[in-house]
Amino acid sequence: MATITFNALETGGIRLAKMIENEVRALLFDGASIRNSGALLFGGDVTALGSDTLSLRYASLDGYTAMATSTDGAEITSSNLSFATADIAVGKVGLRYDLTDLAAMTKLGNDIDVFRLAESMAGSFESYFMSMITALFSSASASVGTTGVDMSVDDFMDALYTLEIADNPSALFACLHPRQIADLQSSIRNETANAIAFNPAQHDLMKTLGQGFVGDFMGVKCFKSSHVSNDGTDYSGAMFSAGAIGYALGTPVPLAAPNGEIRPAGTPILVEIERDAAYSLTKIVGTGYTGAAICEQDRIVEIKTDV
Repeated sequence: MATITFNALETGGIRLAKMIENEVRALLFDGASIRNSGALLFGGDVTALGSDTLSLRYASLDGYTAMATSTDGAEITSSNLSFATADIAVGKVGLRYDLTDLAAMTKLGNDIDVFRLAESMAGSFESYFMSMITALFSSASASVGTTGVDMSVDDFMDALYTLEIADNPSALFACLHPRQIADLQSSIRNETANAIAFNPAQHDLMKTLGQGFVGDFMGVKCFKSSHVSNDGTDYSGAMFSAGAIGYALGTPVPLAAPNGEIRPAGTPILVEIERDAAYSLTKIVGTGYTGAAICEQDRIVEIKTDV
């Protein structure tokens, strides 16, 4: 992509801010992320909701009653669907860059590369988002793995079995630390009795699901993330089905929106440029609102293995 640059002092800020924001929006919704892969449930936007907490209502796994035989001509017995609610609280995240007058006048920062700034803000948001999602893994009710022991095929299969006996749908995902992925692949290579294979990500799928997608194993789409947390002894990765984790967004709308602008719901980042004369600098500020929660414990299993 060709570099697009603007002089921050000549544009008055509004046009430049809007261009950065549009690029951020395009980058965040290009699909190349676990957030857009179908693994997570988007609960909606809290804008104009009257609360910073979104209550996500869904049919739980135990809400589906198996069909039974019925006598021809007889009434079919009524069964009630079981619904549950997950509360997702949305909070503020932000990133600010300061461009000093000295940097501008000496040409160190006069020309602003719109796309690089947008990449930085979009990447920062995705980094925070992944940290927020992976921090939930350790609060899963079900857990497999052995503390202080490297991840193995057995740990992976234990997690898979736990989800299968809970009648989870076939679309399953795993998000693991790169160390866990490396240990799992080592364990697969050491399997001699029964040959099993980890199917590495192909280029087309990596373009669709993102650089974090590493491949399929036993029908599970596997992602790696350095944001998977640890307690100093073990990493807390997870395997889950679609709907296990929900997230919500807020659409930031400044009170003094230029030209009566109406922002589409789900716009994750607001970019503004502000002059601070007292400090002789220009601030480029990106603000977003998001939150996440485990929606249903039967849909997720923590995989706890050695760091």
